[in-house]
Amino acid sequence: MSICKGCTHSVIVSKEVLQELIQDAEKDGRKIVSEDVFEKRLNMCKSCPSLQYETTCMHSGSLIHYRARLKESTCPYPQGSKWLGA
Repeated sequence: MSICKGCTHSVIVSKEVLQELIQDAEKDGRKIVSEDVFEKRLNMCKSCPSLQYETTCMHSGSLIHYRARLKESTCPYPQGSKWLGA
């Protein structure tokens, strides 16, 4: 399951709420990437023209700070993942 802006009260989600979402994902057995991989993914998202509100991927509707943390997540960019190598 991917957390999207439709699943939250606002597209702006606090760091505390994001941390809770990530902790819940870990409790559910989902793997989390290292801080280094997370930062690389996040930087790619931040430079993407498909980023909305500085928080949300236009293609998946996911909150990038959540999606980039999950090991099994991929970049949904239509012309190919921008996360290759990250």
